[in-house]
Amino acid sequence: MSNARYVGGPFDGGSNPDTFIDEIAMRTPAGCGRYVLEQDEGGIAVYRWEPDQD
Repeated sequence: MSNARYVGGPFDGGSNPDTFIDEIAMRTPAGCGRYVLEQDEGGIAVYRWEPDQD
């Protein structure tokens, strides 16, 4: 698997080479949430942002 693109959240548009990580929880000045590894509509691995619901 190659780099997974960040979709949404504070790192939107960037990528992560460590695609063995399933979930990345974050607290940032831009908000709290987590990136979850999943496949997009084309079957490509991406980290999709899920903001906290607080």
